[in-house]
Amino acid sequence: MENKNTSSGFPPAAERTLQILDLFASSPEPKTLKTIAEQLDIPVSSLYRIIGCMQKYNYIVEAPFYPNYFKLGYKLSQFSSIAFSENDLIKLARPFMEDLTRTSNQASQLCILSENYVCTIEQCLPRSVITYISELGEKLPINVSASGKLLTALLPPQKQETFLKRAEKVFRRNTPYTIIDSEKLKKEFENIKHQKYSTDVEEYAVGIGCIAVPIYNNASSTIPIAAIGVTGPISFYRNTNNFDSMLEKLLHVSSKIEQLLPNSL
Repeated sequence: MENKNTSSGFPPAAERTLQILDLFASSPEPKTLKTIAEQLDIPVSSLYRIIGCMQKYNYIVEAPFYPNYFKLGYKLSQFSSIAFSENDLIKLARPFMEDLTRTSNQASQLCILSENYVCTIEQCLPRSVITYISELGEKLPINVSASGKLLTALLPPQKQETFLKRAEKVFRRNTPYTIIDSEKLKKEFENIKHQKYSTDVEEYAVGIGCIAVPIYNNASSTIPIAAIGVTGPISFYRNTNNFDSMLEKLLHVSSKIEQLLPNSL
């Protein structure tokens, strides 16, 4: 049997845990420790400890009516609901994004926080070419993104502090206007919280600007689930009339999306 536990630089226990989850994802029927050990080439002594840990956190449970057989636990369903929530959000937001792009000739983007970054989960591109724009699915440091700064600014203080300590490790200076100092960013966060929107003024790329506003899942929520924004040539955003008009459109669109969101998102 091919040994699947080749050296990869990752902690062996962590990699074996993910291999176990992958095994159940591809073949979900209950399995014994012996079967898992043989299929993944994991020593039974190591597997016993890993399965015990996974049971403690409800990722694996003993199958009812089948002693010593294991199956996926309920905890995984929580991750499934999160993934479906993002898909639902994309479906709801897409028509509004298409309309924003069509009427403004700006790129529109839907973003969320992910790991230490901000991630673009959907976007609509205009017919005109924008030289610099993040790609769909790309993860960016929050300090070069209007959406990243916005979503971080609107986190509760303790969560913001914890997240920022991780996020600052991947900060990068894209342009002379990029803020890479966390203390300076915190001051900008205060302005963002007050004004309820964020901007990128040539911080991601010279010649490019962006506005982003939050999307909440219900009226009582204080933490946004995503940010929706537009991106284009900086000249558009330096025009006060254009800026004010676009901000008003974005706030209207985010409100419309929020009204369509189920409260479970």
